[in-house]
Amino acid sequence: MLDKDNQETNEPQITPEEFLAERKISIGKKSRWAIALGFLAVIVSFAAILFVINFPEYLGDSDTPNPSLFSMLFRNIIFLLGLFFIAAGFWGIYEARRLSLKDVIPTQEAVDFINEGREIKPYYSYILVGCIVAVYLAQISADSNGSQELTGITKSVKLAGLVKPLVWQGEFWRLLTGAALHGSILHIYFNGQALYGFGSSIEYLANRAHLAIVFVLAAIGGSLLSVFAMPEATSVGASGGIMGLIGYLAIYGSRRRSQLPPGFLKSMLVNIGFVAAFGLVAYQIIDNFAHLGGFIIGAIYGFLQVPKDLEKNPRKSSAAAEFFGIIAMGIFVFTSILSILLILEFIKF
Repeated sequence: MLDKDNQETNEPQITPEEFLAERKISIGKKSRWAIALGFLAVIVSFAAILFVINFPEYLGDSDTPNPSLFSMLFRNIIFLLGLFFIAAGFWGIYEARRLSLKDVIPTQEAVDFINEGREIKPYYSYILVGCIVAVYLAQISADSNGSQELTGITKSVKLAGLVKPLVWQGEFWRLLTGAALHGSILHIYFNGQALYGFGSSIEYLANRAHLAIVFVLAAIGGSLLSVFAMPEATSVGASGGIMGLIGYLAIYGSRRRSQLPPGFLKSMLVNIGFVAAFGLVAYQIIDNFAHLGGFIIGAIYGFLQVPKDLEKNPRKSSAAAEFFGIIAMGIFVFTSILSILLILEFIKF
């Protein structure tokens, strides 16, 4: 075989059948490791329960043992992850047995379609992530100079978060500023990773205009559903908008399956399932209604926008979509600036 410089290479070549066999072996090994780790996580979660029973935590001056919310969430999350790994492991073993060439080797159409998007730079994803990071830095500055209320609401969240009673009093701008704020470094880390990952996927596969439109609409839709379903609670985070991106990509993967790598749609469904399961376990700290509202908005937008006709290029968008994409991005940039001004108390409403 000759490379691009017409020099002979000694790289061994394997047949598609050999490649398939290697993939089956690799998936089988990973699946067995997943099952082992899953059982270990389940054992750890039960050990944590025993630890809490034997060494209970006491709150305040009370003589009554009260396991903390953190301990309870830790046990639940570890247990959930254990079940997830066990289920994924057994499913992987099943998948390895039924794996065929079409499941591991993309079609030429899919290869060409993906190659067309390699030169695309995910600028909108950079901007969105940059916005939430800038807001969080402002939160750190404000909260380091302020005290946390007994309710657990920090100064920055009180000033610009989705505080539902204040929304009912007319502060509707919180429907968006709440999506720009985050509750902790882990919160913004995971949301930032997800926003960049799913956002850049939309820019590669569709058009950055749709990324901005879906994110903003889903953030608003998630906040609205949360306000109506949980009118007394307080929420922060871009999760509603991110779930909108997942909903959009799920519809996209379903309609353009032949143009995508094998397993794309499956990975979207796994993400949806994991977020749903995690929300059920950690419902004390997860705004499931914001997730649901954002997902529904993203799925509806994808259903209306992603063309069924495979002859139509999904990367091309109308002038109207481009215009509204710029408007949507401008809205979130403005929202982030407004959030920073509110958090630092340069302006007050």
